[in-house]
Amino acid sequence: MPGEKKLKLKLRSIFLLLFCCFFARTGSGQETTSFNSELLLTEVNPMHAFGIFAFNTPFYIGNFKTKSTKFSVGYSFGNTWHPQSTVYYPQNLTPEQKLAVNSLYMTDRPQYFEQQGIATQQKKFSTDGVLQNLNFTYLLQCEKKGSLLLKLNTYLLSGGGSPIHYLASDRFIEKFHSRFGVEDNFNRKLFDFNRAEISYEDENGRKINIEKGQAFLGTLDVNYYNLIWKVEKQTTLFSLQGGAHLIVPLNKYYPEVAGGLSVSPLFRQKVFPKFYTELAGEFSASHYSLISLEKSINMIDRDIRLSGKLLISLNFVSKRDKVFIIGLLNNYQDAFLKGYIFSHTQDKYIDLGVSYLKEGDYWNGKIITQPVRLSKLTAASMYFFSIKSYLVIGCKGKKYDFMFTAGEDYLVVNNAPDIQWGFQLSRRLGW
Repeated sequence: MPGEKKLKLKLRSIFLLLFCCFFARTGSGQETTSFNSELLLTEVNPMHAFGIFAFNTPFYIGNFKTKSTKFSVGYSFGNTWHPQSTVYYPQNLTPEQKLAVNSLYMTDRPQYFEQQGIATQQKKFSTDGVLQNLNFTYLLQCEKKGSLLLKLNTYLLSGGGSPIHYLASDRFIEKFHSRFGVEDNFNRKLFDFNRAEISYEDENGRKINIEKGQAFLGTLDVNYYNLIWKVEKQTTLFSLQGGAHLIVPLNKYYPEVAGGLSVSPLFRQKVFPKFYTELAGEFSASHYSLISLEKSINMIDRDIRLSGKLLISLNFVSKRDKVFIIGLLNNYQDAFLKGYIFSHTQDKYIDLGVSYLKEGDYWNGKIITQPVRLSKLTAASMYFFSIKSYLVIGCKGKKYDFMFTAGEDYLVVNNAPDIQWGFQLSRRLGW
């Protein structure tokens, strides 16, 4: 499609420019405070309608040289669109039945289970609307003693009719699809815009149900970081830090205390006296349930989930030591549930059967008039891993930082959320 080709060409151009800057001849210049400043991005985690209750970490890399505090407010919007889908889990399949099941298309399998009298368990879930995240972050930096970062997440589910939601609304996305892609390629126009609902029911009958206009608490994230290794020269900086993380639920939907460990490398290269490039990453492993506060819905079946972030940025320093940033960050997260085979068409699963909305079904306040063919994306949102790219634009000053982020993932991955944008305002104290 012409729109996709233009987007791919722009992304390739950006990567080429960043690559050239990283390997450009190093410039000389006087040391600046900005070259040693900490890195904090709070709005670069996918706002998956169920992943918001699980392990997520802000992107932070400290300098471990200063005593200071920083307070940040972040506000993000993510469009979630996953028409109702049901996943069937056959019980006690024989080897012959497994061969037969996996030779069938995923939507033909539920009928085979019924015909063969095979007992099944089922999960049913769907999401629609604009999910908003308002969060508050407190960062305490204690030089060589490390850094403590606390982040409180709150959420609101809305329909997307407000002007402030427009860039994450169904209306904007479908205008974009009509102009640059395929007309109504996700079947959103089968429904009225500005509806909103999040629903999940597991095989044990436990449910999550969030309705339009409902505000709720997410998690309190407790993060501690300390320096492992650092090499610092006049024009080059390399560091490696470790992190320990605890995710405490503050909601009734998923009362699981999660935890994990991370390691974050940072490489900064000064190219000119007032210009440096940055390559930073975070790689983490987490367990979804260190402590169960009560019985919860069966939403994650991977004991250990891996995730990672990778940022490439250009940093321009002004005469007043302000830093203007433009960068590209990629966020990777493992799938929530096991049982998929990664495929471009998102319809190859091991043993599982999937049924999605058909003509005559009822969902989200409306009777379906024709099959919602891409509601197979709903199952993929839980069974496929996530890769989301974020454009990062911002300014870091002596007391205030401002960051704007806009994220989009790829059709072949879990499409959750479809589009996401947000901003972060930080106030630095103790400098």
